[in-house]
Amino acid sequence: MPSDRKKILFVFVCALVTYCCGTSQAEIIFTSNVKADFTFTTVGTTLGLPDQTELPFTAFGALTFRLDNSVANATSMNFLGATGRLTVASPAGFAGATMGPYSFTGGQLQGITYGAGGNIIGGDVVSLSMLWEMQLGNTRLYTKAALPFGGRITGAPFGVGDIISNAAPFDVFLDNGNPATDPLVVIGKDRFLTITAVPEPSSLALLVLGGIGMIPIRRYRMRKRFASTMNVNPNQHFDALC
Repeated sequence: MPSDRKKILFVFVCALVTYCCGTSQAEIIFTSNVKADFTFTTVGTTLGLPDQTELPFTAFGALTFRLDNSVANATSMNFLGATGRLTVASPAGFAGATMGPYSFTGGQLQGITYGAGGNIIGGDVVSLSMLWEMQLGNTRLYTKAALPFGGRITGAPFGVGDIISNAAPFDVFLDNGNPATDPLVVIGKDRFLTITAVPEPSSLALLVLGGIGMIPIRRYRMRKRFASTMNVNPNQHFDALC
């Protein structure tokens, strides 16, 4: 190969390597076990519950977070994503439902502090925002607006006991296939995500089995359970949730 062609090829390869490496982005990726707590208040009777019924929820699972770590020792990082699923443990009528973010919209980790080894040991989660959904059988509830979370954390990965939360109310809709006409069925409030320890294997197995066992429950049994839990007429219809 002539000398000039070798030089051209060498320059091209160097440029390609520089482009690929220059556009790559370092990330911190970690998964945290979380306990979610929030409250639903029904709007109307579409879900088969009396209007203005207040339902405190608890759910458990894991969420995976991604942080932009492309700038060394940065005091602020952008969140790049948040994914995962949680399993609802209570109230009884919703037990076994799954929930989680279906679209990530943004957020930052600000005021980052580092330990002697260069690990993140503190920071403030600001406007970590996602659209959320809940699936129970064929019924899907979802938010049309992103729900922001914030709070002081003790590291990345988040530390056990760290809490990100937001008390602001949020609208929840029933998915009937047309976002323009899907009805508002719930007002949510007081949402908390608490970082928990990794569950013991036996506890995890019980949680999974419990979630699977609740999914195929028959409509009659679900109506009866709702009735006893909510102190409503056992003949009331809950078809929307079955």
